[in-house]
Amino acid sequence: MKYYVDITLLPDVDIHLYFLWSKVYQQLHLALVEQQDATGSVRVGVAFPGYRFEETHKTLGQRLRLCAETEADLAELKLAEWLARLSDYVHLTSIRPVPDKVDGFACFKRVQIKSNLERLAKRKARRLGIAVSTALESFGDKKERMSQAPFIRLGSLSSGHSFRLMVTRQLMAPEDSAHPLRFSTYGLSSEERVGAVPLF
Repeated sequence: MKYYVDITLLPDVDIHLYFLWSKVYQQLHLALVEQQDATGSVRVGVAFPGYRFEETHKTLGQRLRLCAETEADLAELKLAEWLARLSDYVHLTSIRPVPDKVDGFACFKRVQIKSNLERLAKRKARRLGIAVSTALESFGDKKERMSQAPFIRLGSLSSGHSFRLMVTRQLMAPEDSAHPLRFSTYGLSSEERVGAVPLF
């Protein structure tokens, strides 16, 4: 990836960082949806330069970096327009070339854990036409799995429900960074869409 744009979030006493992440990322998602191709992929990937996933410190940081192969891919997003109503709380850089020397490459991926047993039981009950209690019993002693990954709370545009967009980072070897650059409409990698972004 050869070009990038940084979005720095500027919280204050009235506007919390987590609230800003939600608002900024919702707008970014809408911008990326407009750029998706016939397969649902986009050519712009995101990186979180301040990402930390340590036992005592889990955060996405305060900066979002959008990376692309061409300047045009970033220009077509029209980020300044999408973020106009948040202009007091974000700093958007111009499109810049990625430095020649980078610290490495990473895939930022969405973590989706099917952990809520009650929700899974309701789904199974609907699918099989059985009682929810029967479906719940079929899970036996299965424990709910949880993830401690940093997340952004978003609202689903289709259902109206809120959800956590949990993000994990997977470091990549330089030779693995040459994947086709395909990302989801959240700018993240997935099993079907793998794209490494430079770290610097």
